[in-house]
Amino acid sequence: MNNHPSEQLKATLDLIPASSWYANPSGGVTFVNKRNADYRGIPSDHPLRLGAVKSAPWDSHISLLHPDDHDDARKVWSTCLKTGQAGEITFRVRNQAGGYRWFLSRAEPVRANDGTLLYWIGVNLDIEDRKQAEFYLAEVQRLAHMGTRFVGTLMDITARFKSVV
Repeated sequence: MNNHPSEQLKATLDLIPASSWYANPSGGVTFVNKRNADYRGIPSDHPLRLGAVKSAPWDSHISLLHPDDHDDARKVWSTCLKTGQAGEITFRVRNQAGGYRWFLSRAEPVRANDGTLLYWIGVNLDIEDRKQAEFYLAEVQRLAHMGTRFVGTLMDITARFKSVV
């Protein structure tokens, strides 16, 4: 590896425990780090791994998301692109086996000194375990509420039965 800053940055992005990516000013993804590419099953010689994609549609990544997340992802990303402001969203990303995991995705604009948008850099953090914990906590709370109602109903029935006997 040479000492070119972009090569150093790509090497660093490959080492961090997150999926990261670059997008051009119009929003097309132009690079994904190793973790991101491996998760999605992108071949090792694919241009996205090399940062060699020069132009891509602004919403090319949407097809990799769970269908239920397409509309929200398009809305958040298009807002970022229109306003030039950072954005954040949670969505499910398809892996190479066809399964999905939840990710928290954050996109930040990178600007020149004069304010010109140079590119976007994004990080996707795997939050599947958090989402699973939230689901199970909600389920336990729902069951506890049902149990409380059941006990109350059982006590009412017992009181009525005692008054009849």
